[in-house]
Parts: sequence; C-alpha cells; structure tokens
Amino acid sequence: MHSLAIVITVLPLLSALLIFGRKLYLQEPLNFLLTICLLSFFRGMLELAWPLTNWPLTKENQFIITKLFSLALLLLLVPCFRPDLNGRNRYLLDLSLTALLSFAITCWSLLGWNKANPAIDAIFNTFLALLILASLPAVIRNSALHVLQAPRFYIATGTLFYIFLYLLLEGIGFCCRPAASPSDTDQHFFVLLAEGVKYLFYTAAAALTRPSPEPSPAQ
Repeated sequence: MHSLAIVITVLPLLSALLIFGRKLYLQEPLNFLLTICLLSFFRGMLELAWPLTNWPLTKENQFIITKLFSLALLLLLVPCFRPDLNGRNRYLLDLSLTALLSFAITCWSLLGWNKANPAIDAIFNTFLALLILASLPAVIRNSALHVLQAPRFYIATGTLFYIFLYLLLEGIGFCCRPAASPSDTDQHFFVLLAEGVKYLFYTAAAALTRPSPEPSPAQ
C-alpha cells in the first residue's frame, strides 16, 4: 500500500513536468491542470513525509488539509469546463458555485474544520460530475475528429472515473457498512487506484495536446 501511495504521489508531478516541458502552461485548461497536479503532488508528499517528522499528521489535521484541497480542486476544475457552457448555463453555474461554497464553508465552520464531513465531499463530487457531464457533449462536438487530442476530454474522463468510484465506495460504505471508518483499508486502496487512473488521464492530456503554434517573427 505504501509503495502504491508513493507511485500515485509522483504521477501528477509527471503531468506537470510534461506541461512545462512542452510549454503548454499558457493554454487553457492546461494552466489549471498544471496547478491541480502541483497541488496534488505537494499534498501527497506532505502526507508521506509528515510521519517522518516530530509532529505526526493527526486525523484532525488531515481533515483540515482535505477540506482546503477540496476547495482548491473545485475552484480549479470548474473553470476548465465553464467555457463549454452557454451564457445562461454559465450564469446558473456561477450562482450554484457561490451557493455551494457558502453552504460548505458555513457547515465546516459550525461543525468544525477538523472533523470529517463526507456529506460535503459527496456534494462537491456530485456537483463536479454534473458539470462535466453537462459540458462533455460540447467538448466532443467542438473537438470533432481531434477529440483524442483535446485536453478537456482526458481531464473529464479521468475526473469522472475517480468521482464515480468514490461515490460508489461511499454509497456502499454508508448503506452496507455504516460503522466503517473513512480510513478503511479496502476503501483507501480502491480510492488510491482511482486516483492513479485519474492521473494517468491527466498525463495523457499533457502528452497528447498539441502545443499552440508560436507566432512568426515580424518581418
């Protein structure tokens, strides 16, 4: 399990290096993907390295880090798919996102940032899944024959795979094993695998996207 966690921690760094090396960081949505991958890498390194320090990572600190990461991930993934919505749907998205953030921050403040709140995580993931599903037809339509070179297609596919498996595991745990801990070994293993698949799709987005043509020098 520890070796798998190390491999999956390094995968987003590979995507970030590809984006830097191929000079894709000025293209949308790869600029957002670059930030997502770097945050994911630093979060993974923090969780791996913290046990080696004199200040062990407590569950309370883990919950706080997870909440901050969830907020950052939401605010970075939404702009990836917002351009594929029409004007009315963008307005509804902005209203929904504002309401969701207000609701989540209020709940965390009342219940405690250092406590688990899987319901909010499920709402965040459901919101992202609905956004991606709503924008995916436009992504495929706009890319036409070049859909396999469209970064949004790979970002959407990887993120949806992770979200669906996460929600499935949460649903199974809630319905069939209500006393299970969020750190249950089996659930953690499958979530790690889902993260690995997600980062492989992110790597494909970085590897298969065509760089923007450089402007020709002025004559």
